[in-house]
Amino acid sequence: MTSIEVKEVIEHPIKLRVMRLGKPVMFNSKVVTCDSKDLPGTVLNTQLKKDVTALAGAETLAAGSFLMVPNVLENLYLGETFLCYIYLKNESSHTVYDIILKAEIDTATSHIPILGPKAFPKLDPYASIDVIVKHEVKEHGSVNKLICQVEYNRKHSFETIFSYRVPKPLDLKTKFYNTVTDEVYLEVQVQNIMSTPISLEKFILESSVGYNVISMNHLLESSDNKSIFGDMDILDVKETRQYMYRLSLDQTAEKNPTRTNNLGKLDILWRSNMGTKGQIQSSPLVRQIPELDDITFSITYLPDMVFCEEQFDFTCSIKNNRNRDMQLVVEVSDEEDSNLAWTMISGIQLRLLPPYATIKTVFSMVALNHGLQVISGIKLKELILNRTYSYNNFGHVFVTQNVS
Repeated sequence: MTSIEVKEVIEHPIKLRVMRLGKPVMFNSKVVTCDSKDLPGTVLNTQLKKDVTALAGAETLAAGSFLMVPNVLENLYLGETFLCYIYLKNESSHTVYDIILKAEIDTATSHIPILGPKAFPKLDPYASIDVIVKHEVKEHGSVNKLICQVEYNRKHSFETIFSYRVPKPLDLKTKFYNTVTDEVYLEVQVQNIMSTPISLEKFILESSVGYNVISMNHLLESSDNKSIFGDMDILDVKETRQYMYRLSLDQTAEKNPTRTNNLGKLDILWRSNMGTKGQIQSSPLVRQIPELDDITFSITYLPDMVFCEEQFDFTCSIKNNRNRDMQLVVEVSDEEDSNLAWTMISGIQLRLLPPYATIKTVFSMVALNHGLQVISGIKLKELILNRTYSYNNFGHVFVTQNVS
């Protein structure tokens, strides 16, 4: 004979219900109207004014003044708060003792306790227990589960599982632009992929140690750093916009600032319908560090406009990027068909440049013709290793006539 195991089904006296809490939505009245000269006359307009859900004085705008409990809750997005209502009720005529309630969030990578174990000495017949729990959503892409466990009378237990998905609220794309002066320009493209418009309250770049960050998303003539996107930074559904930041090495942090591929993180705070708050931090923004030349040669000062046949000066920075001393000689030469001529002595020997040190040098030229002119014709000779570094087309200057 074959034995069959029969499991006893226990009817628990305690009923557990789990409900997700959400905010109400605005109720918009249905607008049906017509011109007074049409066949219905003023009947439709009169009926619309009697509608209690319509906004007085603006009935045709479909702007309601009532709140309505939503039939379907909106998606729960990454960075928002999961708010849940747990309801326990003793539906029997007997008192239940030693109730223990536990709740945890089960994600793809972790188990996060959010309640308890919370003990209740007893639950009288037809009495109930109400508990509200909340959890900051920090993982997306997988199905998260809220697992509620109940123990009672020290020998019985059961659990209820509430499943929900967590999609991404924003789509972020980044681009890095490296410069010869070790500055990095970061372009961030953000798109709202939620089902409702949002208001961006904070969108900042928190730079890593060793970098200074300057936001380029404010009006230049504004003294209070007014955003170029206006006072109400609204991002509509599927709308995309760009933010720009400039990062430079913090020269005060240490003697020789370290170049790193980790530039920092984006911190974003927004509010959606009825002020629902959400906040996320991006993963570390990592760039590919470009290989530096032996010498970094860049302009630190150049006048915007100069006069024809008058001498002008500009300043350049020369940085040693190697772990050895350099003895440099500056040579200048006029290029063919150039409208600029050097007025300084060629072959000037600079002071010994230690490893990773920087020196500034002043150069002098005279403009021979009008218009936008290109600066070229500088060579740096390194005497220790007998190497030559040439620099052409590294700057532009606008030449005009002096009418005074």
